[in-house]
Amino acid sequence: MLTTNYAYLIGILIVFIVWVFLFLKRKNTRKEMWIMGIITAPLPPIMAHIFYQDYWEPNYLLSFFGVSFEEILFGFLIGGIAAVIYEVVFMKKFKKIPPTKSKTIIILCILFLFSLIIFKVFLDINSIYSSSIALLLFGTTIILIRKDLLKNAISSGILLLIMAFILYIIYIKIFPTIISDFWKLETLSGILIFEIPIEELLWFFSWGFFAGPLYEFWRGKKEKE
Repeated sequence: MLTTNYAYLIGILIVFIVWVFLFLKRKNTRKEMWIMGIITAPLPPIMAHIFYQDYWEPNYLLSFFGVSFEEILFGFLIGGIAAVIYEVVFMKKFKKIPPTKSKTIIILCILFLFSLIIFKVFLDINSIYSSSIALLLFGTTIILIRKDLLKNAISSGILLLIMAFILYIIYIKIFPTIISDFWKLETLSGILIFEIPIEELLWFFSWGFFAGPLYEFWRGKKEKE
């Protein structure tokens, strides 16, 4: 049995396989994957330091000055995957429209962080729930502004959930005790689906719901009829 010292890194390498598949599948979405990956790469290490210790505590193999390389890599990969999985899987094409104003994007980002702080710090809601709610609220706000992105958001969320379910099944086969080793199950609902905490699946849906249409919202792209 492999030691859990390598478990997080190996889990990310499994996610990397999905990223490579999407990257090779469509040439015209590669720029989007790179841009969104770079934008989202810093988020997991920041969140891990501030919030995430209340529901899981993985072993980091590669850390520099207190920053985990695994977290950065996960942020890069999951940002790129969520950004294009809908258009790659369903072979969607987009056309240019006027982009969203930068001021709107900045305001939404501030509101996202503010809601996260409210849920976690002031309401003391576990960070896996806090981040999922904040992501859903942010995604819903995007859709209220751009109703044409609803199908993108829902489809991206479902595809990320399915991807997470399959990858977790593989992950647990490789590391049978990983959930009890890394996750603080006593702080969660205790509902497991094939040994996977339901909160993880809901978080991946929330992330896809938010990040799936984000690039199109930001850069001004609309799905062709």
